[in-house]
Amino acid sequence: MRTQIRKFIAIGAIVCAMPLASFAQDNLQPADAGDTVASQQDQQLDAAEAQQVAPPDQAPASTQTFYDQLSPYGQWVNMPTYGYVWIPSAGVGFVPYSNYGHWVYTEYGWTWVSDYSWGWAPFHYGRWGYDYNYGWYWIPGTEWGPAWVCWRHCDGYYGWAPLGWGMNIEDGYYGDYGIDAAWWIFVDEAFIYDRYVYRHYQPRRNCEYLYHHSTIVAGTHYDEQHHVRYASGPRAEDVARVTHVPVRQVAVRPTVAPGQRYDNQHLHLYKPEVRPATPNNPRPAPTRPVEINQVPRRSDYSPQQRTFTQPQQQRSEPAPQQRSQPQPQQQQRSYSPPQQQHSAPAQHSAPSGGGGRGGHR
Repeated sequence: MRTQIRKFIAIGAIVCAMPLASFAQDNLQPADAGDTVASQQDQQLDAAEAQQVAPPDQAPASTQTFYDQLSPYGQWVNMPTYGYVWIPSAGVGFVPYSNYGHWVYTEYGWTWVSDYSWGWAPFHYGRWGYDYNYGWYWIPGTEWGPAWVCWRHCDGYYGWAPLGWGMNIEDGYYGDYGIDAAWWIFVDEAFIYDRYVYRHYQPRRNCEYLYHHSTIVAGTHYDEQHHVRYASGPRAEDVARVTHVPVRQVAVRPTVAPGQRYDNQHLHLYKPEVRPATPNNPRPAPTRPVEINQVPRRSDYSPQQRTFTQPQQQRSEPAPQQRSQPQPQQQQRSYSPPQQQHSAPAQHSAPSGGGGRGGHR
């Protein structure tokens, strides 16, 4: 009898605890009123995507997908060190993970949402490099990530920079990434979750100082399915505390065609499994690549070309009342670096910006 009574008590405790656990989980990251509103068009697109089924015999994508889909938006260049790299037609002042985009929090951590129609590829696969003569170029890769960047933090500021070729997350946590200080972007932590975060970047002259006074943000996420680890960025609760805005986790929904769309509830993103070339398959290649010596140097551009190119396909903007913006309690802080700054190497320093509204001043 006593054994049966204990059994009933244990079952009752589990049943009573279930609603409380569900309530606690559902309220970990409350959303604002605007995040719960979905337009009729979004609902129709969600329903259509849910019914899309890839053919059973559809093979995984290859790097040929990158060559074909990115060709209209830039130039494929044969660079002796890396092979084919892609230089976007976005203006001399373009900086990856900087212009025309913002951060959202997903199940993978902080994920870069680009306003460029081609942003699904070079901000989630591969690595970026910089050449003083030709600017930023993208090196294709096969592993998907929310953003191939590393993070830093100092008093009042968050910073990030693209990982270079051959770099992985573990490199930074057991030493230093070796990324040039001039590659880093820093923003007042109160604006890290801002839809228009690029309006609040620190001037380039301050970023090097902030870099030398910051420490690595060590958060990572491990993708067990693909055995890949990448930086997840700052903790959501830390961002919510400094921005005074609840951080809502956005679900990533894969699509069957190249592109991306963000509707405040879901990030619809093309993220196929990309397989490298094998001896049994033809080696992928761009249709009309050029040699590096055929690419115009940065000094050859006219002053009118030293600006950012507007994204050709802008996302539909949420109504102002549907997205609460961070309201910092004080004005944006600004560090004044010392008169003797650390000089960046001439061949790998990041561009100083070209006057576009998304760049550094």
